Amino acid sequence: MKRFAIIMLALIAINSSVALNSVEAKATRTTKIIQSVKRKKINRNLVRKQLILYGKRKGMKFDSKLTVKNPSWFPPTKIKYYKNNSELISAGKGDIRYLLDSFSDCEPSDISFNVRVTRNYLYILYS
Repeated sequence: MKRFAIIMLALIAINSSVALNSVEAKATRTTKIIQSVKRKKINRNLVRKQLILYGKRKGMKFDSKLTVKNPSWFPPTKIKYYKNNSELISAGKGDIRYLLDSFSDCEPSDISFNVRVTRNYLYILYS
């Protein structure tokens, strides 16, 4: 009788372990599918145009000659953390406001700026 009870407990433990592993695998796969559905592709040109318009409205001068190699810039914003265009545009506007606040002793018209959107980063360039 003891032998039978030990065998039954072993079988129950094995079955519950297999059941737990299969549930975890299904949950992981479902989570990945949901995450890929929620994330939309970022339209980099739209984001760039919107941020250039915002900077101009704030009174800054747009300079298309500024690149990542020649002016100054604050740490870039990593694009992968944003789900859609509007979230990234909002973050870029915050960067522009931060730039203006950092140089509050200057007039906005004294600041030249450009917006670069690479594959992974959003840069607000200034000089």
